Amino acid sequence: MDSPEHQRRAVFTDLDGTLLGPDQKLCARNRATLEHLATLGIVRVVVTGRSLFSCDRVLDDTFPIDILVTSSGAGIFSCRPRTLLREFALDDAAMSHAVGVLETMRLDFMVHDPVPDNHQFQWRRFGRPNADFDRRLALYAGHHQMLDSESGLVSNATQLLAIAPLDNPETLHRELSDRLPDLNVVRTTSPLDHCSVWYEIFPKSVGKSHAAQWICDHLNLDSATALAVGNDFNDVDMLRWANHARVVANAAAPLRREFRSVADHSESGFSDAVEEWLADSP
Repeated sequence: MDSPEHQRRAVFTDLDGTLLGPDQKLCARNRATLEHLATLGIVRVVVTGRSLFSCDRVLDDTFPIDILVTSSGAGIFSCRPRTLLREFALDDAAMSHAVGVLETMRLDFMVHDPVPDNHQFQWRRFGRPNADFDRRLALYAGHHQMLDSESGLVSNATQLLAIAPLDNPETLHRELSDRLPDLNVVRTTSPLDHCSVWYEIFPKSVGKSHAAQWICDHLNLDSATALAVGNDFNDVDMLRWANHARVVANAAAPLRREFRSVADHSESGFSDAVEEWLADSP
């Protein structure tokens, strides 16, 4: 094993709104940046909230990364060949408790199957209009069913996902976290309507920062020099974990106040972040 001073470096980046442009494609400059990192022996890691199924909609076999982290850390895959390195799941008792909390709060929610099939889910809703919930059901048509007393809850679920309109998201996030102290409640902006708020519920061991540290330990990478790039609230723990963090200019205002910012994702902000990081590196 390499000594600490010879550990390889790594770049961890969010996908949507960060590495990909508004068209959900990798621009030529960002592709060139990723390919350049490979020539330097720097490990390239995408850390996304998407499931593997959803990632396959925008990533092909030539996408120039080494590691793919899905579902905010619930699944960790090497890319060539694609191999599942690690997966995490809710234990059944914790999941049942979380479902009870969501039902008491009357929040529309989904319960996702284990990795790598967590694009499949059960769902329950409480009647009020929820266009973003409907939009996600339509997007995953054929991969979900209504949760009822006969079907029962799936065992070893990857996560629960509650979708709510943009009404006091900080207050609701705090209430969910208080009611579920033994779980990790991650707030993120809907990637579908970019307005609604999603609350993803995972085991405490799941989060983008946990995945980044696990990868560093597993591959003997230098976590102290790692770069993290993001744009949304579900990136915050990873950005705080990294000693070198950047957010793109389209990030939410609280993130731009806390972290150093680069250009918008439509203007190759990821590449700017990498260039700054490389320039600052010894």
